[in-house]
Order: sequence, then C-alpha cells, then structure tokens
Amino acid sequence: MSVIRSQLHKGVKWTSISTMVITAIQVIQFVLLGNQMTVSEFGLVGIMTTIVVFAQIVLDLGLGSAVIQKETVSERILSTLFWLNILAGAALFLFLMFMSPLFAAYFHRDELIELIRILAVMFIIAPIGQQSQYLLQKELRFNLLGAIEAGAAVISFITLAILIFMISPIYAFVISQVVLNSLKGIFYFLYYRKKWHPKFIFDLSECKEYMVFGAYQLASRLVNRIGSNIDVILIGRFMGAEALGIYNLAYQIVTIPVLKINPIITRVAFPVFSKNNQSQAALSDGFLHMTKLLSLVSFPILMGVAAVSNVFILTIFGQKWLEAAPILQIMAVVGILRVLMNPNGSVILAKGKANIAFYWDAGVLILYSISLLFAVTTNDLEVVAWTYVVVSVVNFLIGRWLLNWLIQLDFRQYLKTVSVPFQLSLLITIVAYGLKEFSAIYFPLKSFWTLVISVGVSAALYMLLLIKIYPQIFRRIFKKQKRGHLL
Repeated sequence: MSVIRSQLHKGVKWTSISTMVITAIQVIQFVLLGNQMTVSEFGLVGIMTTIVVFAQIVLDLGLGSAVIQKETVSERILSTLFWLNILAGAALFLFLMFMSPLFAAYFHRDELIELIRILAVMFIIAPIGQQSQYLLQKELRFNLLGAIEAGAAVISFITLAILIFMISPIYAFVISQVVLNSLKGIFYFLYYRKKWHPKFIFDLSECKEYMVFGAYQLASRLVNRIGSNIDVILIGRFMGAEALGIYNLAYQIVTIPVLKINPIITRVAFPVFSKNNQSQAALSDGFLHMTKLLSLVSFPILMGVAAVSNVFILTIFGQKWLEAAPILQIMAVVGILRVLMNPNGSVILAKGKANIAFYWDAGVLILYSISLLFAVTTNDLEVVAWTYVVVSVVNFLIGRWLLNWLIQLDFRQYLKTVSVPFQLSLLITIVAYGLKEFSAIYFPLKSFWTLVISVGVSAALYMLLLIKIYPQIFRRIFKKQKRGHLL
C-alpha cells in the first residue's frame, strides 16, 4: 500500500468512528424534528442552517486551510491568527444582532429576528477553539478531534431532546445548535492548551502570506456555499417557507453522504495531500482511491433511498411529507454528483491554488444563480430540482477537466474507478425497488416491515458483493481484529 493510502486509511479509521456516532445522533434528531415540527417550521430550519453555514465560513476567514497547508507555522503567527478569529466572531455576533430584521424581511418571517439573535451567541464562544482545531487536524490527530465532536454532539442532542417537549421545536433546535458549536470551541481549546495556547501577540505583518491564501479561500468558500445554498435562498424568498420545508426534507436526506460521510475522507485528505503535494502521481493515486471509497459508501445509500422514497418518507416522517418523495428521487442525482465533486477542493488547496478554487466557484455561482432564479419563477419544486441536476452535471464536467489540468488525472481511469461502485449500487437499487413492490402486496405501503425488508435484504446483498469483489479489504480488517483479540 502506498504511503498516501496508508495515511488516508489511518485518519479515516478514527474519523469514521466519530462520524458514525454523530451521524446516528443527527439522523435521530432529523426524524424527531420532522415529526415534531410543522412543514413551515422545517423550512425555517433550512434558513437557519444556511445562515449558520455562511457565518462559520466567515469566522474561519480561510485561515484554517492556510495553517494546515503550510509545513511550519510560527508562534507569533498562530497567536495573531487566534486573535483575528476572536475579532471575526465578535463582528459576526454584532452583524447578526443588527441585521436579523433584514433577514426576517427577506424571507417574510418575523420570528427569524429572535431566532437569529439567539444563534449569534455561539460566535462569541466558538472562536476560542479555532486554532486548536486547525493544529489537531494538521497533526492528523483525528482520534482526539472525533472524540471532541462526538461528545459535543451527544450533549447538544440531549439538550434538544429535553427542550423540544418544553418549548417551541424551532427554538429548541436553535439553542441546541448554540450548545453544539460553543462546546466544540471550548473543548478544542481545553484539550490543546498544554501544547499550545495563544500569547498576547498581534502582528499582521508576519501573516501577509496566510491572509492572501486565506482571502482567496474565504472568497472561494463563500461563493461555493452561496452556489450550494442558492436554492434555499431563492425558494424561501419566492416560494415560501412551506415549499422550502418540503424541499429541505428531501435535500437534507440526499446530502447526508456529502455532509456526513464525505468529510470522513475529505477532512483527512487535505492534510495528507498537503504533505504529498509535490508528487502528481501520489495525488492522482490518492484522489482516485478517495473517490472509490466515497462511491462505495455513498452510491448505494443515495440510489437505494431513491428506490424506496415513498415508503421511506411515509414510514419515517408521515403523510404530511409525502410531497417530498418525487423531489427526493430527483435530488438523489444531485447527491451523487456532489459526492464526486466534493473531493476536488482537497486537491486544489493541497496544491496551494486557492485562487483557482475561487475563480471556479465564482463561475459556478453565476451559473447556479441564473438557472435557479428562472426555475423558482415556475413555482414548481420538481422544475427546481431538475434544474439543479442539469447545472450539477455541468459543474461535474468542469471539475474533471480542472483536475486533469492540475494533477493529470486520467479520465478513463476515473470512470473505471467509479464504474464498479455504480454497477453494484444499481443492482441493489433494482433489488430494493422490487422488494418494496413485492412487500407492498402483503403489507401496507406505510409499513415498517416493507421498509425493513427492502432495505435490509438489499444492504445484505451489497455487503456480500463487496466481500466477493474486495476480499483483501475484509481480510485486512479481520486480521487486525484477530491480532487485537490475541493482544
């Protein structure tokens, strides 16, 4: 096994454990919110989530990637960057406090004023752990990062589970998000303070290179997120909170692999790629290997959910969400394309090309904005979803061309890498759909057993196929487990 693959696997192991815990918690939370909230309130969750995502990008200032990408970082620079994050957090707090009425007016929802002001509190607390988080990631200490994030997620969920039956569900959600992000910042700082803690140093003159890199990365991430969330922004403004609630449910389901599974690998990939950024062959090999891992996990989930979408939504969320089923099927295509596009950033930043990432994301933003602006005027969510698919295909093809130029990625080898995961996933998708239709003869469509049979049997078949096609992976896992028992 190559060095870069070994580094990826080591980091992925620890990140996988924490991510499984966090994902399980958030799936339960997602189902709880879907059952306790009205469709309109769930639309507000989409708006609040979008605001938090943008604010967190600004809080980072692009400096995290700069710290990770550089081989060494001095004490003076780290302290200066720490205080920059603190100032950015204070500025975000004030911005959200004063601008909340404008957000509420844009989305025609007065309750957003108070909700946004509650959310703003996290940006006073979270920045204290920013630099510690970057340093842990730079040192590939994913075991500690995972423990911190899983612990914060557990406490946040307990907070939500208690408050959701005491106060309005949307307020319970917002408070739990404040708890989650604030605790992560505190824990990062406390765990790393023995090895590094900030000094009272603020010298911007030594940080020019970091700030230039960070500025491009910040601009790139902002336009990327605007492009990724322009659908939420436009649907919430022109089609209303109820339409956004239906769309947001489908969107959240299909982006779980992107938001939860992809970071298991991409979070590890960036620092690993940065350490190997002088070797085009190593980067290409690492990228293809990362793509295969992501495809093997994400493809069957997204394609399988599309096959059983109506049963899945009826059983888990109830009749009021059934309108989301066709949107979910269409958006599954978007989810697959985002899984494949997501690793691009790790390679681009590892090569120190934050400017290229910005130019690309800016072009994609323009394309998404114009296309979706026309789509929302139809007042038809299916038209919006199909428009998103078409634009995502264009974005995907541009990304392949860019990687060919940047690391000489062989497109035929790339297609070969994703072909096996796609074929396996297509097979079990057909099986899941057939079992769903067959089970519906004996059980009602809204039946737990229909869902269990179609998903359970197809998942078991997929695992057997993986063992057959990739026996070396499972032999390696078995040997490690056996060695652990012997010790």
